[in-house]
Amino acid sequence: MSCNGILMRIFRVILLIVALALLAVSVRQFMNGYSAWQDAQNLEEDFQKEILRLENRRDELKKQVELLKDDTLTKERLVRKRFGYVKPGEIKIKVIKPTPAK
Repeated sequence: MSCNGILMRIFRVILLIVALALLAVSVRQFMNGYSAWQDAQNLEEDFQKEILRLENRRDELKKQVELLKDDTLTKERLVRKRFGYVKPGEIKIKVIKPTPAK
């Protein structure tokens, strides 16, 4: 075999190694990008769930507001519970849990 033939074979082997290295780097970069894309998709899904949860909570609160606007019984219950109000002639009784003996 001539010197040129040997050099060509070495050149082809080196070229193949370089091509494989570039392919490996490209695949790694793709996998990193794909992983980041999957993470972003998961985050978006979590955010969508949180948005849905908050929208449901908002709707519940809107219903409560409407009840408070229109329902005097609900207003009365809230005032009695939060502020301890009683009607004239009523007696307020407060139950206190006993503390455990040491």
